[in-house]
Amino acid sequence: MEHIAELGAIVTGFNITEQCIDCMCGKELIKIDKHSRDIIYKQTVFEKEGLSRKLISDDKHIFVYDFCTLYVLNQRNYELLGKWQLGNDLISDICGIAVDDDTIFCSIRNGKIITLDRQSYLLKEFVVSESSMWSIKTYDNYMICGTVYGELLLLDKTAFSIEKRLVLGKKNIGSLYIDGETIYVASHDGRLFKIDIKSFEIESLTKNAHKKMFHCAGVYGDMLVTVSFPCSEITLWNKDTLEKTREINTPLKLSGCIHIENDFMYICSRNILGIDRIKLNE
Repeated sequence: MEHIAELGAIVTGFNITEQCIDCMCGKELIKIDKHSRDIIYKQTVFEKEGLSRKLISDDKHIFVYDFCTLYVLNQRNYELLGKWQLGNDLISDICGIAVDDDTIFCSIRNGKIITLDRQSYLLKEFVVSESSMWSIKTYDNYMICGTVYGELLLLDKTAFSIEKRLVLGKKNIGSLYIDGETIYVASHDGRLFKIDIKSFEIESLTKNAHKKMFHCAGVYGDMLVTVSFPCSEITLWNKDTLEKTREINTPLKLSGCIHIENDFMYICSRNILGIDRIKLNE
């Protein structure tokens, strides 16, 4: 494990571009030069510190949700472009976020999805399920959602009608990762699935992937990488058969964020004051 960004506080989310790392830390967004590791710019964005915020990004914007609030910022200079209150309490908070070129999608507790047009900022609300959806991804003209009740849903991205439904168990679908026409699914019952998106059928399955909650972090070569922060485990699997090929044990805590780039996995966690990285080919 190599420490690449010492920020003196827990990083709750980050994104990596060709030149920079954008970090969410305390009340601030901090831009770090990926090569020199110097802090280039920082901006106070949030009124108070928080550990439950989530961040995603594309090449132009950063999207953050914090409880019931959605933030959209310029990726280059952290200018706040908009801030929306999408709920008010623990039954209307934001559970997940995804974006495409035109729309921001937020899943709301108890089965709603709120969309925000990226040009007009027009909000629309759809009732999709009776179950909260903590993991959502976009795929062509569809959305794929994992529910707390253990279902995987394929939704039409315009009408938000359920096109296909696959019952994977009774526990929360905590993490999704799309690789081509395959989606990998991490369930809170410890099972790891490989599912063909076109047929919406299970192609591979492994039980007891981790003893506690885990995430599908990404694909490295011909391997799928999963991370269990509570177990302090990073595991590499054959991405076709889901046979375990390697396990890395490193101190982690509770939750965190992962990004795989080239031969490195960048990682933040509750026990890391900044960002570390691990070389995956050693």
